[in-house]
Amino acid sequence: MSSLEERAPLVAAVLAARAREMQPLQIPGHKWRYQDGATDVVGFDLLHTLVRDDVPLQGGADDNAFSGRVLACAEELYAEAIGADHTRFLVGGSSQGNIAALLTVAGDDQAVAVDRTSHRSALSGLVLSGAVPQWIYPDIHPEFGIPVGMPVAALEGINAEAVFVTSPAYVGTMTNIGTLAAACHAADRTLVVDQAWGAHFDFGVGGYVGALQAGADIAVTSVHKALLGYSQTATISCRGNRVDMHRFNRSVDATATTSPSATLLASIDATRMVMQEFGSDAIGQAVETTREARRILASVSGVVVFDEASLGCVVDPLKIALWLPRAGCTGVELAEALWREGHGVESADNDTLVMTVSLVDERDVVIGIATKLAGMIEKMRGASRSGMPSAVWSIRPEVVMSPRTATFAPRRRVALGDAVGEISAEQFCPYPPGVPLIGPGERVTEEVVAAIEMAGRVGRVAYNSDATLKTIEVVAS
Repeated sequence: MSSLEERAPLVAAVLAARAREMQPLQIPGHKWRYQDGATDVVGFDLLHTLVRDDVPLQGGADDNAFSGRVLACAEELYAEAIGADHTRFLVGGSSQGNIAALLTVAGDDQAVAVDRTSHRSALSGLVLSGAVPQWIYPDIHPEFGIPVGMPVAALEGINAEAVFVTSPAYVGTMTNIGTLAAACHAADRTLVVDQAWGAHFDFGVGGYVGALQAGADIAVTSVHKALLGYSQTATISCRGNRVDMHRFNRSVDATATTSPSATLLASIDATRMVMQEFGSDAIGQAVETTREARRILASVSGVVVFDEASLGCVVDPLKIALWLPRAGCTGVELAEALWREGHGVESADNDTLVMTVSLVDERDVVIGIATKLAGMIEKMRGASRSGMPSAVWSIRPEVVMSPRTATFAPRRRVALGDAVGEISAEQFCPYPPGVPLIGPGERVTEEVVAAIEMAGRVGRVAYNSDATLKTIEVVAS
């Protein structure tokens, strides 16, 4: 068998760095001193379990000149594993990747077609790039009110040279990336896919393929969501000749920290190695566990489990997503009850509850939670009602000026209810799912005001300047 240095070079470098017992006169300021047993270090009791495993890349896993190329080698192995031409490791999450992707494919006043149900980081990418969005919209399920995939028809009438879509969506629904990529390439357009929730597809899920394998030119993927990396780890990868590699790398560099933790980066390297060696069996078991949990919940009267049969589109096989109005209870109520029992859920609103299964979830635990949840639904059952879909899936804004122009324009604060007709200078973003109700440069409407007020009653609205939601900053006229 090949050595660890060959199989996971960044992992090997981190382990070797720890074994060297370095005494550096450079950052990080904790100087690697908070190891087990080093109780004479200031603040040991509080800090040692938090920073003892932190190894810097520069002056730790590699020297100051990066002459060992351990990160570059790990990125090359990752690219090879998923069929990419080039991969970069990220410690700013898929948010960093989405921003870097938009910096790569769009610039000042350049039109880019963007999936309106994309994460708020896509808006950040538009602000930083100066690009102007031509919003495109996925099909919305007529009863459940959730996105069920971006159709090729959504591209009709746009004049953008690049297209940015999200798949899987937060609720697990997926776009046919192969069909969309073919349409984009036939029109000489570059396709970027935010595949944050779909890292497992790159490593072999029966009947599914990853975005790059399906034809996307750039794919952004979280390693910490469905896979095994540290929180905030992600990758951005590209394939084919439509991507300017110089611009791609400079865009990643511009959004990256210059002092990354090799420990975080090595968790990406380790995840790739684990997935190549054990991923197929582990994914298969997780998919079967998810399928079994879905069956338990689908047997509860009034509960709709999102899957291919109920939605008519492809659904992430590691998502457990429920639609609850017919059962007469709410996702928020159930999420709070599960939290009190020690079980977090991915997201919840009035109509839906979403849970994510990963490769390390034990079958008995997942089945136990599903069984417990089924009992909670019965106890909380009320009269069947009509659904109240989240407005983030249906708002169609009027873009008045570019997001960057509005973000940095002179502004004034007005009462939210008095802002109808004004141009927003900020964004209001229910979280989760992290999809904006309104962004900078868009016209405030009565529909938007009502949606913001509703979102504030059922959860957290983020990234706006007034946490009370009573006021909004608008572009000064």
